[in-house]
Amino acid sequence: MKKKPLVIAMAIALNGTALGLTALSFTVAAEENKAPIIQQDVQKKLITTEFDEVLVSATRVGEKASETSRSVAVVGEEQLAVAQASSVADALKNEANITLTNGPRASSQGVEIRGLSGVRVLQTIDGARQNTSSGHRGSYFMDPELLKSIEVLRGPASSLWGSGALGGVVAQNTKSAQDFLAANETFGGYFKQGYETNGSRTKTSGAIYGQQDSIDWLLNGSYTDSNNIKTGNDETLNNSASNGISGLAKLGWQADEASRLELSARVNKSNELVPSNPAAAVSSSVPLVRRKTDDQNITVNYSFNPANNPYLDTKMQVYWNSTDYDEDRITKGQQDSTEYRTVGINLNNSSRLGSTLLTYGVDGYRDTIETQRDDSGQVGQRPGDIDGETTVLGAFTRADIELTKTLNLDAGLRYDRYKNDSNNLNLSSDDNELSPSLGLIWQTQSWLTLSARYDQAFRAPTVEEMFSSGTHYCIPPIPGFLPQGLCNTFATNPDLKSETARNKEIKADLRFSELAGDDELALTFNIFRNDVDDFIVQQVSNPWRGIPGFEQTTSWNNVEDARLTGFEISSRYRIGQTHLAMNYGQTHGEDRKSGDDIEGIPANKFNVDLSQGIMDGDMKLGTRITYVASQSNTPDGFKVAKYEDYTLWDVYVAWEPTMGAMAGIRVDFAIENIGDEQYLQAWQTLQQPGRNMKLSARYMF
Repeated sequence: MKKKPLVIAMAIALNGTALGLTALSFTVAAEENKAPIIQQDVQKKLITTEFDEVLVSATRVGEKASETSRSVAVVGEEQLAVAQASSVADALKNEANITLTNGPRASSQGVEIRGLSGVRVLQTIDGARQNTSSGHRGSYFMDPELLKSIEVLRGPASSLWGSGALGGVVAQNTKSAQDFLAANETFGGYFKQGYETNGSRTKTSGAIYGQQDSIDWLLNGSYTDSNNIKTGNDETLNNSASNGISGLAKLGWQADEASRLELSARVNKSNELVPSNPAAAVSSSVPLVRRKTDDQNITVNYSFNPANNPYLDTKMQVYWNSTDYDEDRITKGQQDSTEYRTVGINLNNSSRLGSTLLTYGVDGYRDTIETQRDDSGQVGQRPGDIDGETTVLGAFTRADIELTKTLNLDAGLRYDRYKNDSNNLNLSSDDNELSPSLGLIWQTQSWLTLSARYDQAFRAPTVEEMFSSGTHYCIPPIPGFLPQGLCNTFATNPDLKSETARNKEIKADLRFSELAGDDELALTFNIFRNDVDDFIVQQVSNPWRGIPGFEQTTSWNNVEDARLTGFEISSRYRIGQTHLAMNYGQTHGEDRKSGDDIEGIPANKFNVDLSQGIMDGDMKLGTRITYVASQSNTPDGFKVAKYEDYTLWDVYVAWEPTMGAMAGIRVDFAIENIGDEQYLQAWQTLQQPGRNMKLSARYMF
């Protein structure tokens, strides 16, 4: 019996997507046949198991993954430790319909959800929005070492979070002293050292933490240093070395059983010599820059939840984010800087009114961006400085209503008003959006939950998209044809409209336990259709004398109405200490007007992860296979007609003794891309990393 999960996993990996779907149908059919037996035997109800993750922040309501109508993925602390990920995006790359973007350099990597990425995916840390967005520069700064979990909400979520959540939400939750210490412990810490062969990357990290009476505190930090990355086939990616530090400090005061006040501060600094667009190679239009990034945050959280008052579960948050990019364009002798600031506040409360849970609140934030573009040696040929701000105020409510013992309704509504101001151009634009949502959850059996939902969402245009000015690029003089050369300049567009989305989704969640003794099975299937209107894209236009390639202006415009359809399947099975996890995701995108394929949609991806615990669970041995199908759904005339498929194979080992003299030690070892596969991910221009051996050792006291 113990060999059966391994046989199934290898068969699916070898035969690809079609066999994976066949295996799914067999699984569902088998469980349907067993259902009467299960009902006659025990009439089991859903019980809390290791498969029932509690969502802390992504849905703004604490609820189990099996009981929400939204599509979610949770990467927990153990998964983060095993992955030894170099970035938040890297930690999510194996999840269904979640794709790593922006190339192999960790500092620039981002997350794509169901074909939408960048500013169309909202990022939060401990519930505070992370709004930084500036060209090709990276915006995911958290060191995964400092996180206890990452929750990804797939699909639009503006009824919860407002602007930006067209594709979904990446919610990062940091560690605190309570995550390390038992109730009777007052002090502890750890030291950890890691090394990776690809790029000779070293990472040194550590923490100390404590709790005494009503006070708890934590100090956590890390330092990384890496040489150039090697892509598949042992080829070096030039200008991919970097170094940086990360730090997190927390201070909590549990005033009484109902009240808690927490102050946290974090910092991330990096230093690297990279192309101005790290997802591309150095060229005449992509110069080499020495980029120093400094990201900082201060957050104050207060919660009040008296046990005997069903009307009060109040949370208040005030936060400040600061991100600075300083760039030395060494080939041009120019110094550029970008400063991004966010000040925000969240206030919400939950009230239990009989069988209804009502959550309501207000929030708002103010973003400011200031840039300086040095045109030394290129007078009049650089983008103009930006001095702008965005102000957003929103109010929302969500009602979770128990219609019957097996039927629940969640309904949400949010109103946002936003305003963009360009201080240097004396231009302004404002608008408002209403974002409703509706979800219906039906627990048909103790082991089967069905749900359907509808969401509307929006993404407000940025100051940069509306009010960029100056020169985009220049074409040098061409004797006899273009003696004066030609410069393409930015044209402002204060009439730019918000991108909007309308998403329809159906979900089935199956949960079983004790099918064959000490075992659990979780299976989730989501199918969606997301209609996105008024896509904002950068366009060049007004060609000189009508000649393509000699366009004279650049602006951001609303140009495309897209339809994104697809599904994701996620399944996990545990019997004893054997774990098997599989997922498959696919998204198709088309222009609703022309029916043509649109650019940027990820290839279909299948992932299987099999692990075995030994030595009473002190050691875990695992292997992972990822198959990414070819992507040929490219627009007509696109320069790459097809992206080839590829298969990646990883192995990993984790050892953490729980008793004896070695207790407190943890060692993780992994080999990623064992075959040193040389592969190009769809829509990217750089090869991905080749073989990489990872080793980390932690001592906890």
